[in-house]
Amino acid sequence: MAPPTQMPLRGTPPNEIALPNAPLVTVIAQVRFPTILAVSSQEQIIGFHERIRTTYPHLERQDIQATFPFVPAPLPGSAAGMFVHWRFADGIAADWKWRISLTQDFISLETKAYESRSDFLGRLEFILQAFHETLKPTHVTRFGIRYIDQITGENVRRIDSLLRGEVMGVASSLGGEAIQHFTELYVQADPGHLLARWGKLPAGMTIDPNLIPPLDETTWVVDLDVSKNENASFETAAVIETARLAAERVYAIFRWMVTDEFLKAYGGKA
Repeated sequence: MAPPTQMPLRGTPPNEIALPNAPLVTVIAQVRFPTILAVSSQEQIIGFHERIRTTYPHLERQDIQATFPFVPAPLPGSAAGMFVHWRFADGIAADWKWRISLTQDFISLETKAYESRSDFLGRLEFILQAFHETLKPTHVTRFGIRYIDQITGENVRRIDSLLRGEVMGVASSLGGEAIQHFTELYVQADPGHLLARWGKLPAGMTIDPNLIPPLDETTWVVDLDVSKNENASFETAAVIETARLAAERVYAIFRWMVTDEFLKAYGGKA
């Protein structure tokens, strides 16, 4: 069956094709909620920590200075303007594969070892249920899930055969002459909105140093983020359903962007 000519912003996603050597470098899901001041208290998060500690044993606290325009800066040493960022991980320092971030207004799950959609959603459901039962958020205001692929090595030199012509755009006519070429798209897409960014980056450049470190070589990046803004009761099952729909939409867009040659290059079997 020929691939659709239009980007699939709605509709049923294609069946998954496993890519054993996928260039997927990170996946992160974030749930935002109205501010919970108790998250700043070590005593208040003990229950949540105990629920997840077996899987995410390493705990780190960061006190981050909040910035507010048009108001005086807090005095040195003052607690004013500070917020607490908790991180729970399965490894120490940079050795982690799975990590949870928790602040007063969001919780996120991030991985550098993605295996499958069902595995990721299962882990997300586990931490959201623990969070709901211990810190008792009342509402969810936003959900987002982001997948970042980074193409390197020989595949950069044959990128024309890996991404469809509509995705390559003007880069197709430039051959390898473009030093940097990047496209950004923001559009409505089920179950909310899609923010897609893709293109060629020179050595030493990155789109987000917090998620993917710069490499000493030219790379191509495909960064797909599907989100939904809402003000709904915080129910784990409902959030996970939104997460499933958003992850499926990311996959549908990804499959539209890449060619069969891409799937073969990374070990896929149709």
